[in-house]
Amino acid sequence: MRIIITENYDELSQKTAEMVADLVNAKPDLNFCLPAGGSPIGMYACLVKMYQEGKVDFSRMTTFDMDEYVGLEPTDENSYTYFMQKHFLKHVNVNPDRVFYPHVTSGDIEAECVRYSQHIIDCGGLDIAITGIGDDGHIAFNEPHSYLLPRTHVVDLKESTIKANARFFNGDVDAVPKRTVSIGMEEIMKSKNFIVVASGEHKAVLLEKMFANDHLDPMYPVSFLRMHPNVTFILDKAAASKISKEALEYFA
Repeated sequence: MRIIITENYDELSQKTAEMVADLVNAKPDLNFCLPAGGSPIGMYACLVKMYQEGKVDFSRMTTFDMDEYVGLEPTDENSYTYFMQKHFLKHVNVNPDRVFYPHVTSGDIEAECVRYSQHIIDCGGLDIAITGIGDDGHIAFNEPHSYLLPRTHVVDLKESTIKANARFFNGDVDAVPKRTVSIGMEEIMKSKNFIVVASGEHKAVLLEKMFANDHLDPMYPVSFLRMHPNVTFILDKAAASKISKEALEYFA
């Protein structure tokens, strides 16, 4: 585990994009687990710019969406499949035949989860995955619970997560789907490179808790990343402001 501190969100986004581009350039046919939400938008913009400048080629890369709202069609502007197209995929040269996401309108959503997870395995697993941290400590949509599930599964969203995501639905809490499909903790832990990005003072308490103790808590899913063999936290100064000096030096 290591921590990288940046001045602000823009620098955080650039640093994350550079890490992704370096990995793609080193292994052009890698499998990239794409995150949605507010945190990675800046990174996607930087990756698009790097592609336009000829600094990275995505033509052999395979993508898997990290999660999706159950019931939303790919053409729905609030779906994460649409989000990926809008912010990244339609602007670069990823082969459409190598773009995968959960089919969340499937009649048998549980079977779809099994299929999606097996597809990740059949493709050799994830080479890189990126996530933010939810306000309750969730990563992907692995919400706090008495236990955590290993592979792609259906999630009943916590009320706090629904409220937090209402900003993407014009502030309408009732419009936010109550269930998602999300990759599981096994898929996260087996990702060869895992990056956590966090920006802003509102993330500082979460990160203080992450680095203040070393116990694993299913009610705080991000804590399980302590066991990940290759995880990097990229944080701006505001998000990192409550992490102890000792922790910052240890994980630098």
